[in-house]
Amino acid sequence: MDIELNILKNWIEGSDNIVFITGKDFSAEAGFPDYRAMDEDFLDKYKYPPDDILCLTFLQRCPMFFYRYYRDKILTPVLNAQPSPAHEALAKLEESGKLKAILTVNIDGIHQEAGSKEVVELHGSVMRSWCAKCEKFLDFFYIADSPTPIPYCNVDMCGDYVRPAIVLKEEPYDLDLVQKALDYVKAADMLLIDGSALAEFPVPNLMKAYQGHKLVLFNTAPLVFDARAGLVVRGHTYTDVFQQLQLDL
Repeated sequence: MDIELNILKNWIEGSDNIVFITGKDFSAEAGFPDYRAMDEDFLDKYKYPPDDILCLTFLQRCPMFFYRYYRDKILTPVLNAQPSPAHEALAKLEESGKLKAILTVNIDGIHQEAGSKEVVELHGSVMRSWCAKCEKFLDFFYIADSPTPIPYCNVDMCGDYVRPAIVLKEEPYDLDLVQKALDYVKAADMLLIDGSALAEFPVPNLMKAYQGHKLVLFNTAPLVFDARAGLVVRGHTYTDVFQQLQLDL
């Protein structure tokens, strides 16, 4: 086992207030791809790049294009994804009492499927839907099973479209959730961060708020963030990390 993984194992076993921040690379190990990636045929089919589609004004202006992309690139992969051994390892770490929370910028709900209980979904979740007009919350399958390309709300004959409960561009973040995440980080004696999350709000702010000395960054390119880390682990999948650690919980 690498010296970095030996240090990581000792730190985890010596900690009892751990917080893990996850991003797209963690979900990729469960089979959920980066839905913002474009292959060579993407624009032929969807006409617009993901950064344009995932905007509130785009949803309002071009709902047909939005839902075509959303069903193909987000809903279908979520239905096919399965928790990885790393997801299951975090659920066991929480069950042991060491891991207090997972803070995630992922929207796929896979941590909960693996059994994790305290998951703060900073960018929302596709597991929930809601009506933009009557503000009623509905489940994942309301959009997935809609008989029409644009899912419409049939609660009290509302008739407006039903949208996923995720944070789109041009929308504010839930500041109560951000504060909850900050509170977890400030209380943590160990903070682990999936490097792919560092490009997403509010992860850099959360890292800066950490007050301990056990900051672990995974699979980041050499960046200014590295100077803040007590430990940087590169070249391993998360599944490989937890399989090698063989934690004594």
